[in-house]
Amino acid sequence: MTLQNLTGPIIGSIIGYFTNYIAVKMLFYPRNEVKICGHKVPFTPGAIPKGKPRLAKTVGHVVANTLLTEEDIKQRILSPETEAAVIDKVMAELSNKIYVEIGRVCKNYEEYGALKENLSNAFTNEIMDSIGKIDLKNTIVNEAGRVIKEKVHGTMLAMFLSDEMLNSFIQPVGVELEAYIAENGKDFIQKEVNEKIMAFEQKSVLDLCREMDVEDSKIRDAIRSIYRSASEDAVSGVLKNVDISTMIEEKINDMKTEDLEKMVLTVMKKELDTIVNLGALIGFILGSLNTVL
Repeated sequence: MTLQNLTGPIIGSIIGYFTNYIAVKMLFYPRNEVKICGHKVPFTPGAIPKGKPRLAKTVGHVVANTLLTEEDIKQRILSPETEAAVIDKVMAELSNKIYVEIGRVCKNYEEYGALKENLSNAFTNEIMDSIGKIDLKNTIVNEAGRVIKEKVHGTMLAMFLSDEMLNSFIQPVGVELEAYIAENGKDFIQKEVNEKIMAFEQKSVLDLCREMDVEDSKIRDAIRSIYRSASEDAVSGVLKNVDISTMIEEKINDMKTEDLEKMVLTVMKKELDTIVNLGALIGFILGSLNTVL
């Protein structure tokens, strides 16, 4: 094949290459409308800058109604793998000691200490209020008298031990005991409450459940049930309040044309390069056919 025979295919290849190259570039350029002597130049701005609102609306619709539906999201969130990971994470959190979990909501150790003190005072005051509602003096007199009578029943002492005599012995004790509890009972009770709180904070929620004979499998089932219900409600609620289609449309419309070009090229660069190279191939073929014919 002579050089003259190659001229047609080579020229056809060059024309095909640059024609497709320009066509691809015109998808993005010019980025703004061009005017000459007050007249708009055809095909300006480029296809993508000009059609960005339509592209944004179409992409938003496709993503929201085809690629990211409510059922798709629920299926992924409620997949066995995701569900198992969530349950394992919750179980791990429940195995932490209670003081660790409470400490997370406190800013520092001093705040945690103040929280414990307030809790101790609240429990102690509640117990003292409950004791204060009891008629302790009469309760002691009645119960102590009943016990003593039972002990001495059938003995000679019972003949001499009248109710008045018993009350004369027991009633002062009840009065003194009631006064002693009112004065010193809070200190004794608060000490016990503090010890109980210290023991309690060293346990985990799982420890407490196991002490109540609740098996881990039942806890996992409860977490699974709550997770499924909460996930379905959350997805439905979020999608009712969030218009994914509009959100994507606004996001694309807010993008700079340069950023949109980068995004498209990230996905389509190989395909667009293929189109340019295919133009060169077709031009070469057409040039060769023209030479032959």
